[in-house]
Amino acid sequence: MFMSRKSIRLETSRYYNNNGESSVTYRETVYRIFLSRKALGCSQPEGRETPVNGNGNRRFVFLILPLCLGLAFLTLMLSSNFVDAGLSKSPVSPLLKTLDPAAQCEEMERQVRELQNELLGLKTQMNYLHPVADTLANFALESLGAKVFPHLSSKSFQTKETSMMFFGIPLRQQPVPPQTVLQGHSPLLPGRCWAFAGGRGHLFIALSHRVTISHVTLGHISKNLSPTGTVTTAPREFSVYAMENLGDEETNLGTFLYDQDGDPVQTFKIPDNKRGVFNHVKLHVESNWGHPDHSCLYSFKVHGKLAVD
Repeated sequence: MFMSRKSIRLETSRYYNNNGESSVTYRETVYRIFLSRKALGCSQPEGRETPVNGNGNRRFVFLILPLCLGLAFLTLMLSSNFVDAGLSKSPVSPLLKTLDPAAQCEEMERQVRELQNELLGLKTQMNYLHPVADTLANFALESLGAKVFPHLSSKSFQTKETSMMFFGIPLRQQPVPPQTVLQGHSPLLPGRCWAFAGGRGHLFIALSHRVTISHVTLGHISKNLSPTGTVTTAPREFSVYAMENLGDEETNLGTFLYDQDGDPVQTFKIPDNKRGVFNHVKLHVESNWGHPDHSCLYSFKVHGKLAVD
């Protein structure tokens, strides 16, 4: 019979009893250290799974769960916004979808007319802010060389208002000279005009260049700017005469009507059969819009092209 050899060290430490049997029992606990087979250079055997750490699972769940919740919340918000916003507005009127073809045509014509009226209103506003005369050369501009002949024009209107007192003697306010009409002021301001007595008068102008005249422009303040809310001093009917040299027979370029309810600056076209080459122009006011004492001229412009010699 095979007998195991006793350890002297265990015997001296009384590991064995008197009968030679072990008196101390113990239980072995097996500790397994799992290493990555990939780190050891080994491949995973088929049919065998690598143990997974439980802490890794929990960490993975804690990372994925907030992302899922955030995605769900974002989806819910986008859905609610889409429902609140509704569908985009269709360019086709809902009324057209419920009408028969004939009624649809009438409705479309009505909408086209409304758009045309809106465009006309916008064009009127643009003309008010940017008159046609501002896009044309002005040969009756003082800074360009044009000038007024006062001795050939009507006398300036002298108001009865006094501007100041000098040793008890009232001094009348000096009238605005006729050159103001050719200075091209913009915008037109109340009182900055040349006045002449009554409703009839004229202004004689030497143009800056020898010109073939195509248009003339007359300007006056609007009713909105007038302190009285009226423009009774504005010219109503006026005529334009032209001549090449002083002493020549005057050529009537046309008679025109200034509309007191129209744009403050109004441009008038000279008829083609009246066009010619001229150096001088006479503006003759036939009547005003009702003021009994005087009339006012704020601005007058002459447009055309330089004459070719």
